[in-house]
Amino acid sequence: LSRALEHTSSATIIVTNFKDIATFFPPARNRPEPTFERITTTQPSLSLRVLATAYLLDALPAGVFIDVPRPDMEIDEDVVLPQGPPQDPRQPLLRDEEVFATRHRHSDFDMATLVRDRARALQFFRWHEHVSNFFSKLVAHPNDTLTAKTNEVGQFVPDNRPIYPFDASEIPSHTAAHLMAIQRESPLVTAGVAEFKSFSLKIQDVVSKGSERGICTVYRCQITSIDDDPVSISPLCLKLFDDRFQPLQIPDEDDEELDDDLLPRWFDPVVFAETYALNEAFAYDKLLPVQGSVIPWFYGTHQFTLPDGTILSGLLMEYIEGWNLDSSFTRGLTPDRQIKMIQSCRHAARVLNVADVAQRDWHSDQVILYTNPTTKLDHAVLIDFASTTQTWEPHELNYIQNYFGLLHVLLGRQGDVGLDPELVWKHYGEPDDWD
Repeated sequence: LSRALEHTSSATIIVTNFKDIATFFPPARNRPEPTFERITTTQPSLSLRVLATAYLLDALPAGVFIDVPRPDMEIDEDVVLPQGPPQDPRQPLLRDEEVFATRHRHSDFDMATLVRDRARALQFFRWHEHVSNFFSKLVAHPNDTLTAKTNEVGQFVPDNRPIYPFDASEIPSHTAAHLMAIQRESPLVTAGVAEFKSFSLKIQDVVSKGSERGICTVYRCQITSIDDDPVSISPLCLKLFDDRFQPLQIPDEDDEELDDDLLPRWFDPVVFAETYALNEAFAYDKLLPVQGSVIPWFYGTHQFTLPDGTILSGLLMEYIEGWNLDSSFTRGLTPDRQIKMIQSCRHAARVLNVADVAQRDWHSDQVILYTNPTTKLDHAVLIDFASTTQTWEPHELNYIQNYFGLLHVLLGRQGDVGLDPELVWKHYGEPDDWD
């Protein structure tokens, strides 16, 4: 084992005596220490074939050499599902009351089973309707105390790495100068906090109840203890992901469209909170070199336990005491200060382009206008990267339209804004070559 690690320190190693199987995982972004997992099986040959195929599949370009059916999209009774384990359809359907009491997120259900079992699919939608009728999307309130496990999302996370790393040398000199001028200190670094495994926080205010079609709520909070030791840290921002409140069309139980052929289509819109939280974390990780400037400081993905015991995935980040684009503050800015904000937005869009982070859901709430209380410099801060994309596979192009996306936001085409459109057109700047 040590010789294998010396040869390739980043490899996953499978060791077996044809009775037990041990898999050794190298350190990863979400696992700073090497780990291993022991598997006991009565079918070692089959297990080794599955493991070897899984790692081979992971290393190859998707859909080129091995065509894996998608169990949530394709129904083939003869195929072995590569996802699961599915629920045994021979087991009786649980009572609604039991499902309502024990399911707290979409990932608590087995989607591979739901798209093949009409009764269980209908029960999923009844659960969703029950949550909407009896629970509030605003799951935390001022003075609530939440506990958290650090760097946890409640599921195994592969060590995914985007193709293109952030190359700060590609940032033009005038943008680099802007980033340096507006750089803020990290609140956790200022407080002397380095690493921690768990923490508690108290909710101070509700920042955003989220959009009607969104699954997130945002809060201002303050960490009260780290690893059971009391601390005093400046307020931070907490973003919770809760897919229970995703607006879904509820089918009629007598609906003829809920037949075996169309059943999977009812689940096409279903999203998973953990996926969105991880996706936003991946964007923040890529943008680490510019955190504390046009991007907030980011403090990881965690599992938060609410006062009622519900566990949600969430992000912890720097709290920006700023203003929205449609605020009275924005409308009262002098032309010179508006120009500074507009130019800062242009720098921010360029940073996303250099980082290969493409925003797919541009809207006005993603831009915060901020005045540094110490330097008095005006600048913009971009937030909300849950719907961004990066280049994960060389054959899958990441179409980047941040320049035009943010331009449309500043012009008021993605929500009300208080900026002068003539100043936007004049000072936002020309597209770069890649735009």
